[in-house]
Order: sequence, then structure tokens, then C-alpha cells
Amino acid sequence: MGKLDGKVVLLTGASSGLGKQQAIRIAEEGARLAICARNEGKLSETRRICEERGAEVLAMPVDIVDHDALSAFVTAAAERFGTIDTLVNNAHTITVPAPFLEKTIDDLDVEMRSSVYAYWHLMKLCFPYMRDRTGAGASIINFASEAGVMGDALYAPYAAAKEAVRGLSRVVAREWGKHNIRVNTLCPNGMTDNISGGLDWMEPRTREHIEKSFVNNPFGRAGDPYEDVAPVTVFLASDDSRWITGQNIHADGGGLINA
Repeated sequence: MGKLDGKVVLLTGASSGLGKQQAIRIAEEGARLAICARNEGKLSETRRICEERGAEVLAMPVDIVDHDALSAFVTAAAERFGTIDTLVNNAHTITVPAPFLEKTIDDLDVEMRSSVYAYWHLMKLCFPYMRDRTGAGASIINFASEAGVMGDALYAPYAAAKEAVRGLSRVVAREWGKHNIRVNTLCPNGMTDNISGGLDWMEPRTREHIEKSFVNNPFGRAGDPYEDVAPVTVFLASDDSRWITGQNIHADGGGLINA
């Protein structure tokens, strides 16, 4: 018996990195999956792996800043599976790290649209399929970041967007509890297969700064997205988390202890 047997999980940003590893772990726990990402080729690879793990998978190429595409994705998932039990808002477009004075309002707009706006729309789109369940109800997992919690230098737009996600999630958790929907945020940090899918595109000084931050925790190592973070997603999607809502969960190897 898997921890997610019979559940339908909708997950964004599943083509690589943390999103891909979450999809695989969720598939192994018995869920049916609706996954999306911009890169159709990489998304197809994730779908193949998840199907090999025994999951039924709907995979659609979607840009999460396209609200019509998001609506079509949710509708397709509901028509395919009949319901949506869990929404995992994982996708986010991150701009090049730089000092605040060098960042522009356009940078902020990119990050807000790919997280706060997209998460906002997806929660509303999924609500009719999640509301007023008996038993453990439904679950929404919104990805935030310790960049906002700790105020990481060079990440002003990212930190601002992710802190907005945390605030939004707490409000929705309070309002939707009466509908038996729980809403939590998950903050990972310092992973071997990082959220942005690679650091090679960054200039050396910035890359070195980020790589050092990955091991700034009591374990002295970077986390593994499949082994260390995806199981937390599984827990929050499962009935075991039925009494947990409005919380910010840190899967960071204790990184905040050293902050």
C-alpha cells in the first residue's frame, strides 16, 4: 500500500530538478498524476519514469504564466481523473541573482507572475474539485523559500515573491479550513539537484556563493531532492497530515539553525 493510493495529485514544474523528483516519489506512492512544465521533451521523460513506477499520468506542456493554459490543464486533469486531491505549486521562474540596486521591476514581475499569480490562479481553479470532502480532505502545497525567510542577498525579487506566497497561503488556509482543505508552504534549501536545474549559467562569484550556502547546515551537505524533500511533499499530500494547515515547513537540513 502506498501512502497516496487512490489520490490524484496535480504538480507543476515537473520536467527537472525538484519537481521531477517529487513526481517520481509521488508516483511510487500510488497516486495518479497530472504534471506540467514548459519543456515538453523533459516532461515526457518524467512521465515515462512515473509510468514505469506504475502511475497513470497526464502530462501537458504549460507555461504557468499563461492563465488560459492553466485553466485548460486543470480542466483536463479533472476530466481525466474525476477529481483533484492535492495541488503542488512547485514551478517558479528565477531571474539572475544580483544586488538589489541592479534588479529591475521587470525582474520582480517575472518572479511574481511565475509564483504568486500562478499559485493564486491554480488554487482557485482547483477549489471546486477539492472542497467539502469528508475524511482527511484535500491538500495544497505551495513552495516558498528560505531566501525570503533569511533575506538572502542577491535574491530580492525571488525573496519578495516567495514571502508573498507564504502570506497568501496562510490566508487561504484560514479561509478554506471550513471546506476541509489544508494549505501549507514548503521551504527547501541547498539541494544537489537545485530548483533552477543547474548553476552553470551563473557567473563564478555568484555560483560559488550559492554552492557554499548549500552546505551551511548541521549535516554539512547538500540535500537530495528525492530522498530529503520529496518525502515531505508526500507526507503533506497524505492523510497523515490531516491536522496540519497554515504551516511553513522547512526541509533544509537545519539550515535555519545556522542563519
